[in-house]
Amino acid sequence: MNIQYTKVMPDIHRSIMIFKLKDEFSKEDLQKSYKLLVKKYHPDSNPKNQDWSHKKMTEINLAYETCCNFLNAKKDNKIDFKEESVKNQEKENVFKQKNPNHFEKQNFNRNNQGFNPILYKNIKRTSLKVVHASEIFFEYGLENRKIRYEGVRRFRYRESLRSYEDSFSDILELEQFCQNDLDQFLLNLYIRFTGNLTQYIHLKDAMIPRHPLLNRHWQSMEDHLIYSLKDYLVPYQISSFKKIHWKTGFTYCWNQLKYLRQRFPRLENDDVFLIFHNLADSYSKIRKAEEDCGISFF
Repeated sequence: MNIQYTKVMPDIHRSIMIFKLKDEFSKEDLQKSYKLLVKKYHPDSNPKNQDWSHKKMTEINLAYETCCNFLNAKKDNKIDFKEESVKNQEKENVFKQKNPNHFEKQNFNRNNQGFNPILYKNIKRTSLKVVHASEIFFEYGLENRKIRYEGVRRFRYRESLRSYEDSFSDILELEQFCQNDLDQFLLNLYIRFTGNLTQYIHLKDAMIPRHPLLNRHWQSMEDHLIYSLKDYLVPYQISSFKKIHWKTGFTYCWNQLKYLRQRFPRLENDDVFLIFHNLADSYSKIRKAEEDCGISFF
């Protein structure tokens, strides 16, 4: 395999998400999406946010270069994916004939202990609404509670709130698709995470506890929690220069939560602190469940 092809693979998925392309995209699709993003984020189109526009354009250009390298490497390697698929299917058929019991056992486990595909399909359907709401929320900087009601942001905030609430209502109706304990367990994780996320979105600045010794640690904790949420829900909105592994950012957030609880015992009974704690806890559990079960909610 071409070395260049191997190099771009780790970043290609994030680049595809930036341009909102399908896995099998063409040069024309890439150029069309690139022009739309340039028109939207170019500094000339955002005279009041020059620094932000420059950062966005840098990220877009890097993603464009990555996608171009991917297409070129794919062309150089002359990979015929349809032909490869046919070959793999032929190999699988031969293996089935030689080992029929293997597939019978595998199907039994999938049907009786696996994640219900109908439930998973509906979870993915509702998760699209959550991601859409998160796109609006984070794109307009609405995690900063002090600017939520300035100008157009107040309309975007209301729009994201409605999307979160509608998606959460749909999620609560998914219990009818559960067929086994695994379905119920994973759905409960999903409900808990989205419910805590919706509660967090509703928080107002006046509700946050204030204290000279508390403020700095609280802000640090929330910054890392926000980073973790963005990395999970809208990873393409994080600059590639600031990208770190989600466990690293979340570990720092969790350590700050533990410190705040020990340093300020009264926070144990504070409703706002519990919202942050529950959101962080549900976030870690849903990410761990994804790794253990080999699925992706978002």
